[in-house]
Amino acid sequence: MKTVTCVEDFRQLYRKRVPKMFYDYTESGSYEEKTFRDNTEAFENLRIHQRVGVDVSAISTDTEIMGKPVSLPTVLAPVGMLGIQYPGGEIEAAKAAKAFGAQFVLSSMSICSIEQVAEATRAPFWFQLYVTKDKAFLRDLLRRASDAGCSTLVVTMDLAVLAQRHKDIKNKLSIRPDFKGLLSYAAHPKWCLAMARTPYKSFGNVVGHAKGVDDLASLLTWAKDAMDPCFSWKDLEWVRKEWHGQIIVKAFCTTKMPRLRAILV
Repeated sequence: MKTVTCVEDFRQLYRKRVPKMFYDYTESGSYEEKTFRDNTEAFENLRIHQRVGVDVSAISTDTEIMGKPVSLPTVLAPVGMLGIQYPGGEIEAAKAAKAFGAQFVLSSMSICSIEQVAEATRAPFWFQLYVTKDKAFLRDLLRRASDAGCSTLVVTMDLAVLAQRHKDIKNKLSIRPDFKGLLSYAAHPKWCLAMARTPYKSFGNVVGHAKGVDDLASLLTWAKDAMDPCFSWKDLEWVRKEWHGQIIVKAFCTTKMPRLRAILV
């Protein structure tokens, strides 16, 4: 495909360029994928209302997000394992956001670390936090994000327990693929070569930082039991005390708005 005209063109390019397990990881949701479909439909139903009879010779998309000026009112959402989809993917996405005046959010489960993204971009970005059982690890993670100049923390509220993703199970998604996965790798030689050359091959925010996680093998064991099923509003209050910058709460029930406002103010 030589000419890209829309998002769907990008999707088809992406599908061709990466192994199936990674495409399905991004283009799917948990369980029956009802929320995934609802979110997709919600975006499809958004419409730009045309205003006729208005001078559009000089237009601007400049605005503010969380009090910070942006020229493109867009936030690149946190994507786990982005650096496996494309070599140094988190760094490249952060650079693109900086170039176009958008906002980038780095996932806790990124391949490139907080420090690597900060060093490569020299631009403030947001950091997304999963609340794990290990509070010492969380405290260190928050310190690292603050030291790197992250202006805003995005706390995920809806992952106290890891959800089952059917496609990931069927594809046997793993950083250590089986024979079928290796065949999928072999069908994408350009991706394999690029991944072999990149220095970013680990989960930079976790490996070497979480207790007992020194390599990818120990990471797999840690990840299965890392999330805190007891995560409650008290934990969000703890995060508020530990983080002195802005906080965005991701995925919460709107009926809890008064409680949320009381914590974040």
